[in-house]
Amino acid sequence: MAVKGSDILHEGIQNWKLRLVLSALLYIMGLAGLISMVLGEFVELTVMDKTIVSIAVFMVGTPAYLIASNLGKVDQYTIAGFLNESLQEVQGDAEVLVKKEEELDEEEKTRREQLEEFFTENPLDNYLPDKPVKQAYFLFLLSLAGSFSIWYIG
Repeated sequence: MAVKGSDILHEGIQNWKLRLVLSALLYIMGLAGLISMVLGEFVELTVMDKTIVSIAVFMVGTPAYLIASNLGKVDQYTIAGFLNESLQEVQGDAEVLVKKEEELDEEEKTRREQLEEFFTENPLDNYLPDKPVKQAYFLFLLSLAGSFSIWYIG
């Protein structure tokens, strides 16, 4: 049984949003720890104070990052546009996955079936961008190393 076009894109929306949330958490956790450690070098802060600063940065930074990343604007058209631009197998026809079945002509129905079959064999999440998550993970590790360096040297 082939997966319907709207289901494919719905799964893509969920996956894209989860990737944005993961990157936000990684970015902000790393930066929150680093900011509190650096601040502790300039102002005399106890461990409890550094923890509070870190939690405050995390609580403010995470929603700010998610708002700036336009998390709420990710929809089927966002996914279809991304696929049209980045995936040669789609050949610019991803919008047939967005349209309702009754709105499609015969050629579009055939193309939709081909795309549904393609995405059944090749899950959509393999083609979504993972660069922000990789960058966030790298920044998290760098921030963590910086925080521990400040703690060890200080």
